[in-house]
Amino acid sequence: MDKSDNKTKSFKDLVVWQKAHAFVLNIYQQVKIFPDDYQAIVGDMLCESATAIATNIVGGYKKKDREDKLLFLTTAQEALEECRYYITLATDLHLLDSFQADELENNLNEVSYLLNSYARSIKRRKEGDYKKDDDLRDE
Repeated sequence: MDKSDNKTKSFKDLVVWQKAHAFVLNIYQQVKIFPDDYQAIVGDMLCESATAIATNIVGGYKKKDREDKLLFLTTAQEALEECRYYITLATDLHLLDSFQADELENNLNEVSYLLNSYARSIKRRKEGDYKKDDDLRDE
């Protein structure tokens, strides 16, 4: 996206979504190496919670009402914390080593920071500023 253009054309233009999506792809790569008996339990839950972060960012993107947008972002943050737990569980079960877990935690921290920043930017806007959803951009 051109830096001079403050409008997003798609949820894909949001940096917070881009980072969340990259995190999801990383999670799917990590889960591939889990033993089969753990893939169906811990792996599926980890993938589901990671995907919920990105899908809730997408879900809130076109909402016209500020509170609706914020509800989706809150749900994304809740999914992020679930994901944090599943990473801890996978580490404790020796499915992830400490390097892998640290990398995923760092990615999660970045997504969390961006998600909180995005929510703050929405909270600061006046309700009338939501006439055009594509005016929202990540800060």
